[in-house]
Amino acid sequence: MPDFSKRKQFILWMVAAVAASTGLAGVVVWEFRSTPRRTVLYLEGVPEKGKALFFGSKHCGICHAIQGSGGVVAPDLSGKRPRAPAVGWLTVVLWNHQPGMWQQMRGLKTGYPKMNQEEMAHMLAFLYQAAISDRAGDAEGGAKVFEGKGCAHCHSVRSVGGKTAPDLGAVAVSGGYAGWSRAMWNHAQSMVAPVTKELGGWPQFSGEEMNDLMAYVGGGKAAAGGQQEMHGSAERGWHVFEKNCMQCHSVRGQGGNVGPGLGPEKDLPLSLAQFSSVLWNHAPAMLKQMKEKGFAAPALQGEQVADLLMFLAGMRYFEPAGSPFLGQRLFTERGCAHCHGAEAQGARFGPNIRGRTAYTVVSFAAAMWAHGPKMQSKVEELAMAWPVLEATDVGDLISFLNSQPAGGTQLMP
Repeated sequence: MPDFSKRKQFILWMVAAVAASTGLAGVVVWEFRSTPRRTVLYLEGVPEKGKALFFGSKHCGICHAIQGSGGVVAPDLSGKRPRAPAVGWLTVVLWNHQPGMWQQMRGLKTGYPKMNQEEMAHMLAFLYQAAISDRAGDAEGGAKVFEGKGCAHCHSVRSVGGKTAPDLGAVAVSGGYAGWSRAMWNHAQSMVAPVTKELGGWPQFSGEEMNDLMAYVGGGKAAAGGQQEMHGSAERGWHVFEKNCMQCHSVRGQGGNVGPGLGPEKDLPLSLAQFSSVLWNHAPAMLKQMKEKGFAAPALQGEQVADLLMFLAGMRYFEPAGSPFLGQRLFTERGCAHCHGAEAQGARFGPNIRGRTAYTVVSFAAAMWAHGPKMQSKVEELAMAWPVLEATDVGDLISFLNSQPAGGTQLMP
């Protein structure tokens, strides 16, 4: 039986090499450390470039909005927590809604936007960022949180409140969410004892409380939680994690076991406000364990909190793993085989799409997007239902399409 795990690794390596040489650098990135050996794979689309495409040449903003900015014909795409694997979820959202989108485009007489692989990577990265962005907090609710959690005992906001600790408004406005999260973590070590003594316990944040608190202390400036974008880097975040967190936490089985593993199977917070809550809520326990183990509490600098979150959140954005055997079954069950044949070798209504190219999730999404209108026309002609996919289908389908058919030819990246 072929070793499909090794084959997939080889395929991804080949795609990465070709991508670098053809201007698609950053779509797939591998990083190896020799001692111990660790592997990190993440997608490197640039959200800022995706945003420019979304509101610019691809005209998505005519129908869709992000954080209320854009059209109202179709849903606002921000704040929709992606299911794992996130990139698979985004891919099937694009696919499943293509008939409706194409119909709207025809009604509005706008052309169907084309996207190459590089553009698709940027678009997926932007949509992912939009999906995990914090909503704009409620300042009125934040004022209640400020009082209810006991912050006012020591801190003030715009000179109103306690005087024994810094005014939190200055922290929020100067640093935004990244600065807020960084300050909360870096100062937790000196705050645990006095706060616990003053309040009788360590206050806990849940739901949108941290987001609302940020809105209140920021006075509507940096506190526009959902309106400010998070500019973290997964690559930098890996180095932050490796240096500061890996002695206690693991990812993909690599790292310490003092604290829980952090990905990709663990359901982690995906926004800075939620991440701030987790860091704050668990600070006393984490600091105690580090002290018992003789570890120094790491101090985070600059954008390192945002970088760390992008790395951890990116664990749920990985190329989805899959089985070629399950993929072949899904290929038939989802209706793809009706046009392309049970082996995806080509049939009367569709071409051969197996073993001819090395798909990544980005190239897979780009191919489905590019051929969507033609496929929709064929589906309508044959009076068939549009095939609906699940996020977990993507890895299996890609694995099947990348596998060698019996007597097939070598995959060509």
